[in-house]
Amino acid sequence: MKLGTIWRVVWPERGPLFAVVGGIVSLLGDFASFLGNIASPQLLLWPAVGLAGLLAWFCLGRVTAVPAGAEPAVETAAVQCRECDAFRVMLFASAGVVLLLLAGQGTTATERIGAQLGLIQQDVAAIRDDTTAIRDVTASSELVRNPRSAEDFFRNAWIHNMVRRDAQSAWTSIQGLYERHTPNKLDAAELYFNAGRAFVAREQLLNQMIAIGRQRRDASMLVMAARNVDTNEQAYTLLDEARAIDPELPFTHWDPFRTQFVGLVPGGTPEQQLEQSRRSLAGAETFLEVAGRKPVASYHYQPQHAPDMESFVRSQIDTYRGTVRNWEQVVQGRGRL
Repeated sequence: MKLGTIWRVVWPERGPLFAVVGGIVSLLGDFASFLGNIASPQLLLWPAVGLAGLLAWFCLGRVTAVPAGAEPAVETAAVQCRECDAFRVMLFASAGVVLLLLAGQGTTATERIGAQLGLIQQDVAAIRDDTTAIRDVTASSELVRNPRSAEDFFRNAWIHNMVRRDAQSAWTSIQGLYERHTPNKLDAAELYFNAGRAFVAREQLLNQMIAIGRQRRDASMLVMAARNVDTNEQAYTLLDEARAIDPELPFTHWDPFRTQFVGLVPGGTPEQQLEQSRRSLAGAETFLEVAGRKPVASYHYQPQHAPDMESFVRSQIDTYRGTVRNWEQVVQGRGRL
């Protein structure tokens, strides 16, 4: 094979065109390496060289197949095949990558030139770290775009209520939760009550909660309604209904958050006060017994925010017992008069 033929393989009549295309390919590869933050820009060189070598093998195979003394038109057709064209592009691209690596001195040429011109003020890795940190901080307050599960609806309602202070959206989201699901979670029922107070009269809201609890068989919703109704008789009736639905929920046996359970009976006789005190003591003891079988925090979507009710009730037991003894003494004293 003549030396002139080999030169025509490397630099044909349209040699400048292949040089330009190869240069563009190398520039695009360098820019992609910068955007992708490839650890070693030298990795771009080896695929280009390998592909150029493979294409050279195909190209030279076609050229060497031309017999000696063949017509010039035959030689021209051999060096203008598609394999040879692709080889030239990759050859010049490989040369361009080498030049860009020399210009970059360990980094991509795009990054080095940009830094020298003042266009890049911070390392790409540092920018990624900052972006990741911002993402981690804001992820907890991102809304679920298409809520489907009960957890999705509660998350959106909680974020609207606690983070964005958007009462209307919080109310809409929490209503959507109970329209589609039966969460049986205390924090969801509490959020329903707190969000609804801004839009629905208290009595109507409690009636809605009772209706939801009965229709959905949601014990937590009935507990929350019982906590806020006017009389203890209403509360105990609702707790009885809730207990029939979920006896493992400690609040269905007694609710320490309902202050009327442990307060004095307005205008009540000592016997009535004693009865209420005994009922409170029995309720607290049952609460602890049931809570020992299943964690109270499991009835929350956010158990990390759930109060330690077991410790609270346990700390009040002695007070309740003392109250019972005091009223027993009062009643006994009245009996001796």
